[in-house]
Amino acid sequence: MKITLDHNCIINLERRTEIGSVVEAIVANPNNECFVVNIGASEMRERGVRPDKYERFEELLVAARIDHLPRINPMLIFDVTFWDRCAWASPGTVQLAKDIESVLFGNAEPINIEKEVLDSPSWRKWLNRVCDVQSLWCHIRNSNDVFLTTDGNFTKKSKLPRLIALGAMRICPPQEL
Repeated sequence: MKITLDHNCIINLERRTEIGSVVEAIVANPNNECFVVNIGASEMRERGVRPDKYERFEELLVAARIDHLPRINPMLIFDVTFWDRCAWASPGTVQLAKDIESVLFGNAEPINIEKEVLDSPSWRKWLNRVCDVQSLWCHIRNSNDVFLTTDGNFTKKSKLPRLIALGAMRICPPQEL
């Protein structure tokens, strides 16, 4: 089974939480092929993970004991993605990202990122939204089977069927896999 780990799974692995132990067992299962999305959420910035600091992301993956997993590259987004580990967008891939964003955050208060200061609370909120969208975008584009997440926004009854219709296949928390 091909499984995409969202950034919350990585953080739980690194922090050795109970959920991290469940994710660790999923990764260790030889029937699973788990993937890491090459993107750093705002929580990762505390460790120095930034677009020009890919080595810090790798250090995080080493600490989480998943540095051996294959990576999936998100779309190129300035000030967000790692320079040499991203994909050029096409009209179709941009539309998929917009569709995912509409489902996940269509009713959320918009954030005018141009008016925000780098690493401000609103900027961090925007960054996490982008990471959520890009993580699921990578999952769908890679045709993976399960998107593993602890973020309840993905599994809300009002959103889950629409994300599945976009090609997500299955979305669940680690405890349900």
